[in-house]
Amino acid sequence: MLSSILRSDMRMLPLYGAGISAVSLTVHAAYYAGLKRCTLKERPGYAPQPRPPTAAGAARGLSIFLHRLARFLCCVLLLSVSLTTFSAQNGSISWARLAQSQVLLYAYTVALAAPHVLKLGRADNPVFSYHLTSVLCLTLAVYTYRNVLPLFFRDQRPADGSEGLLLWIKLFLLFVAAVGIPLSMPRPYSPSDPASELTGEPSKQQTASIFSFVVFGWLDDMVAKASRVSHIPLSDFPPLANANATKRLADRSFPFVDPFELGKDKHIFWAYLSVYYWDFGLYALLAIVSAFMYLSRIIATQGLLAYLEVGGHHSSIYPWTWAIVLFVGPTIITLTEEWYQWLMHVQSARIQAILTELLFQHALRIRVKADTSQETEEPEAAGGTAKPDDKQTHLAGRLSTLVTVDIENIKNGNKFWLQLLVKVPVLVGCSLVYVYKILGWSALVGLGAICVLVPLPGYLSSWIQRYQADMMKKTDARVQSINETLGVVRMIKLFGWEARVAEKIKEHREAELAYIRKTRFLELTNNLINFAIPLVTMAITFGSYTILQHGELTASRLFATFIAFSQIQMQFHVTFYAIPVCTQAKVSLDRINDLLHNTELLDEFERKKANPTSGGEPATEELPSPMANGSVLGMGHTTFTWADDGSRSPSAPSTPATSGSGRGRTFAFTVDGAIAFKRGRINLIVGPTGSGKTSLLMALLGEMHAIPSGPDAFVSLPRTDGVAYAAQESWIQNETIRDNILFGAPYDEVRYNKVIKQCALERDLSLFDAGDKTEVGEKGITLSGGQKARITLARAVYSSAEILLLDDVLAALDVHTGRWIVDKCFKGDLVRGRTIVLVSHNVALVKPVADFVVALGADGRIVSQGSLDKALQEDHALMEELATEEQELGKKEDIVDDAELDSAEGRTAGKLVVAEEIGEGHVRWDALQLYLNNTSSVPWIYWSIYIGTLCLTHILINSQTYALGYWAAQYEHHVPSEVSVSYYLSLFFLLIVLVFVAYSGTWSTYIYGSDRASRVIHRDLVASVLGSTLRWFDMTPTSRIVARCTADVQAVDTAIPRTLLSLIEATVFMLIRVLTTTVMAPFFIIPAVAAAALGGWLSSVYMRAQLCVKRELSNARAPVIGHFGSAISGLVSIRAYGAQERFRKESYARMDKYNRAMLTYDALNRWITIRSDVLGTALSALLALYLVNDASLSASNAGFTLSMALGFSMNILFWMRTLNELQVTANILERIKQYLQIEQEPKTTVEGVPPAYWPASGGLRVEKLSARYSADGSEVLHDLSFEVKSGERIGIVGRTGSGKSSLTLALLRCILTSGRVYYDGIATDSINLDALRSSITIIPQIPELLSGSLRENLDPFGEHDDATLNDVLHAAGLFSLQEETDHARITLDTPIAGGGSNLSVGQRQIIALARAMVRRSKLLILDEATSAIDYDTDTIIQKSLREELGQDVTVLTIAHRLQSIMDADKILVLDAGHIVEFDKPSELLQREGGYFRGLVDGSGDRAALYAMAGRTHL
Repeated sequence: MLSSILRSDMRMLPLYGAGISAVSLTVHAAYYAGLKRCTLKERPGYAPQPRPPTAAGAARGLSIFLHRLARFLCCVLLLSVSLTTFSAQNGSISWARLAQSQVLLYAYTVALAAPHVLKLGRADNPVFSYHLTSVLCLTLAVYTYRNVLPLFFRDQRPADGSEGLLLWIKLFLLFVAAVGIPLSMPRPYSPSDPASELTGEPSKQQTASIFSFVVFGWLDDMVAKASRVSHIPLSDFPPLANANATKRLADRSFPFVDPFELGKDKHIFWAYLSVYYWDFGLYALLAIVSAFMYLSRIIATQGLLAYLEVGGHHSSIYPWTWAIVLFVGPTIITLTEEWYQWLMHVQSARIQAILTELLFQHALRIRVKADTSQETEEPEAAGGTAKPDDKQTHLAGRLSTLVTVDIENIKNGNKFWLQLLVKVPVLVGCSLVYVYKILGWSALVGLGAICVLVPLPGYLSSWIQRYQADMMKKTDARVQSINETLGVVRMIKLFGWEARVAEKIKEHREAELAYIRKTRFLELTNNLINFAIPLVTMAITFGSYTILQHGELTASRLFATFIAFSQIQMQFHVTFYAIPVCTQAKVSLDRINDLLHNTELLDEFERKKANPTSGGEPATEELPSPMANGSVLGMGHTTFTWADDGSRSPSAPSTPATSGSGRGRTFAFTVDGAIAFKRGRINLIVGPTGSGKTSLLMALLGEMHAIPSGPDAFVSLPRTDGVAYAAQESWIQNETIRDNILFGAPYDEVRYNKVIKQCALERDLSLFDAGDKTEVGEKGITLSGGQKARITLARAVYSSAEILLLDDVLAALDVHTGRWIVDKCFKGDLVRGRTIVLVSHNVALVKPVADFVVALGADGRIVSQGSLDKALQEDHALMEELATEEQELGKKEDIVDDAELDSAEGRTAGKLVVAEEIGEGHVRWDALQLYLNNTSSVPWIYWSIYIGTLCLTHILINSQTYALGYWAAQYEHHVPSEVSVSYYLSLFFLLIVLVFVAYSGTWSTYIYGSDRASRVIHRDLVASVLGSTLRWFDMTPTSRIVARCTADVQAVDTAIPRTLLSLIEATVFMLIRVLTTTVMAPFFIIPAVAAAALGGWLSSVYMRAQLCVKRELSNARAPVIGHFGSAISGLVSIRAYGAQERFRKESYARMDKYNRAMLTYDALNRWITIRSDVLGTALSALLALYLVNDASLSASNAGFTLSMALGFSMNILFWMRTLNELQVTANILERIKQYLQIEQEPKTTVEGVPPAYWPASGGLRVEKLSARYSADGSEVLHDLSFEVKSGERIGIVGRTGSGKSSLTLALLRCILTSGRVYYDGIATDSINLDALRSSITIIPQIPELLSGSLRENLDPFGEHDDATLNDVLHAAGLFSLQEETDHARITLDTPIAGGGSNLSVGQRQIIALARAMVRRSKLLILDEATSAIDYDTDTIIQKSLREELGQDVTVLTIAHRLQSIMDADKILVLDAGHIVEFDKPSELLQREGGYFRGLVDGSGDRAALYAMAGRTHL
């Protein structure tokens, strides 16, 4: 009997499930017991370490226990009810009766629930809970099918109705135990990877109940808090789940996606998919469920209208069934779609973190080559230069673009590609199948029409993509121009080029806007076609059904088909929007894949890449290997190049570059014999400018490609005891001075103070209010060249490294400071016994400490090596250079910097870089007005026209739906033969044409307004930035300015106008629909107003939270990019110090902060979407109930009303999200508006235009000049008064920090000044700044060059011919550095890399000097402009300055070398911002105890200096 009951009674299914559960638990228990025995045997005493208890964890544990207790009680009550049912039945006790009455089943559920409550065995094991939930859910499903489902049908009754009240009590208890409690119970925290678990309290996302987790209720506390406070900081955001921590993501994915670790050539897309294939499988499943559930709207609409058509009497289904379907179906759609979106956003965050860290990791292996880059636009004239090879793209710029633009493209594409492949085909297919079910083979006619019409938007999309590609080229050109401008903005301001540069940027902007306009008009055409395809298809389908099939187009058929075609239309919109996005993502993914697979790595990594199984040993004999003796520091029998082009050989180290060839200069550093530097001693590398001194250090560090010349080839740099490196161009991080010196090393106060003293930094630190806690700004912008050099040196000295590689650290220092460094540092105890390899021009200065000298020739080969005496005997040029230098050097006093290092107490914070402003509350109206008022010169007329045409468009669109309903209504009162199909089809097509016309007018108005706003805002932003002060640039990171001028401007071009258009259109759409629905069904106004009020409240509280998150998100991105860019610029230093791991960890931390904000931002979007969607769905279901019960509308009018209401309810979410998105996006307008209100230099006025003849001479008179860098800062110059006659050459000397550079800035009015300065008789404060600065030329300490040809650097605006440019190059001394046959000869066509990275610092200074000479100014200021040039070249330059410049040209020279200023007409001596001495050199030399005389008398060759000054030594 029991077996027959089990086979026949459906109520036995749960008992089957319980049996399977019991067997499964038994197997699981046996397996766990065996595993435990193995674990204890292998690891005696092992026990997992529990997390320390917290208050939140204790509260969560109590809540879980109470929920489990409640479920246990429910199971006991269910057992009691089943026993009551059993006892009420007559008969004897048997297994069959016990099974049929569910007593056995509920006894098993009690047994499963008991361990959690009674703490039996492993009570925390979730297996019991899973089995209990499964059994209860199966039981609930069976009882629901038997007793609840029949309630929806007129002719069916509950199968177990005989149980009476007990049945419903049982169903209630089952629902509570199987669904209610599991959904509401908090989840125990279980990290996905305990080994990488983040510290602190876990995120509520990881512990929230299932229901809260599904509807994102774990954000409720944050949303509530946002409504109470003005701003929520990032630290209060939900913590990042440990599964999304960057380090864990990298550890999990890098073995599969990093080509270097993977060891084979595999595209990164497939590699990434192999890591997260289960995740993407889940996403696909959610997309499929969502697509199928879209049929619920069609089915419910057809069923409801069919009920109205027959009057309800002949329907077997109760009408409220369709209302429930209209609520449940769309709710499931909302949940599945939002979870699909959430999981894809999480995956996008992972993609961004993985790719950013992958590129960072790869960059640490890349060879830093001096690549060149030029604009990629085609030449505008026939004589323009040819387009350069894409491979010449500058590495830093390329990496920056990949990390910002390309990764963002990939994130956008990730949101759509699976939807295109899965959801769109399934949804379109299901909709077409259902239309076929309704209309028969006419659906196939519609399908054929779709197949014919679909290629049209595809063809237009290809056009749009081509125009977008061209537009991106124009955008790239503008962005490149802005990046270069900001990179050399100091030079631009010092030269007075702001207006010219702004005009050049404007030309790029106009070209970009022209393509934006063309693209938008193509988008208009594409939108109209996409809009028309479903409508035309629907008309053809209906016409075929009524004319060919002679069918009745009833309201139920028509509106169900209408919804199906609307869904198809929406999928077409998604498809044609997503295809370009996915295409761009693929292009970006290919670009990253190309960089990962095809960039040249350092030789050590190339060896590992060539033979990944060799453990890093060379795969071939091609590359030299270290010597067996690991203590040797040196190299031998090797040629080094900056790139491995596969064609070089030792016998042919380079190929001459011909003018215009586009290949540029090549350089090879050759070691014919062997070099072995002395360990524990100071080794000196000398040679003329451009001879390869830096290259030798790079070769040691492994930065250059090594080509062996024979079997004895070797390169050896022992790293066991550490290596430190000080670059010639000091690499300074945007941190405090102390952090730059420590560079991650522990702070040792005694050692640190010694370093400060020996590196001559004590006096400098005393000048800063915050001492060594002073922030130095981006690239150390607030420091002088000498200060940067000494901080870089201090970093190397403070480190514990045994080997120090110092690249010309003395070049930017004056004689006093240089002598101090040699005497106190190089002879000091901190470097004693350490190996130093020092590059220097100043042989005489370092001669006393040099134990070993390597001299290089101009051809990149070693001329001599050995002791200094031996090197002098073999190298006569070196001997002559030494003799020249010794004329400038002599004994100096021991005390150079006598100020003591102040204690930390009493110091100010030292903040230089101003924290980016974070707005609080809603976006201000004036920020939106920035855009609204710039759309037209008369904004109110523009917006009236725009909104008017938009209203007309949507009235016509609604008229189309009404016309269809009116057509269907004819079949209610007429036979099909009496209905004129051609008339209604003609009316429908006429309305389509009218919509086309109205929409075209609306879109054209939109294009005009957005184009004008983009132009005006960009123009004002560029003008504001270029018109700001140098102090503002010092306080503002360049990356922040770049973000305003690039990403924010792009948002003004695209996101803001589109979001604004969408909001206005959605508002008009909803207003017209709600008014129409209210006219047809007045009752609708009550729930519509209630829904609007509730939606408005939800939108308000959401917006307050979202704005906080958006602002923090915007500010969290910059540190990621800034750290990445800083690390890329200092790759050589990072690798030299072996600091890669520390920089990786810092990158992980910054990326985690960004992802914490970004995932919170995306989760809040899901939070509001679910709530607003459910609200709209409930509104539609309520209207459906009203229509079937109380309304007196016909089926066609009901269908029209329901269509309007569905459109309204479905767009509540869209409207709210668009409104919120506009406010969030408008944050960009706030950011731009902030930059329109920054401090400005005085603007150009008519009164400030100087006379046409001015300046006729270089006369300069200064009266009581004082200066400060900021309004609240201390004075750096104090009441300076002096006069310089036209044509005089003035030398300016003084210690570091004495005010030399400040004086030059004050003369150009670059800082705040008081007093008067007269230039050629006119007060400079009465002249426009552009006129003043264009008539004065300054060559700063750090030369700034643009990417492009040498010609473009000398004459950026094309004002001079080649003969003039060659003359100034000759006069500047460039040609003295190279022979006519030199393969590395620099010509006007030589490509210059961004920042001049393919030239030595000395060559850059020569080019900067030549550029200054081109300007032919009457006043020339040289601010230590020849500090990195050898003495011979400096002599040539000084001679050129004396002979080539006009007699009326005044020259002010700040120099470290006395030789370069001894023949000056006068010497100005500064100290602490005061004039100490100012007179002719001969007069100053007569002053007993004078500062200048002390310098000369302490020189090694007083006679020569006195002779140059025109006096006889007494």
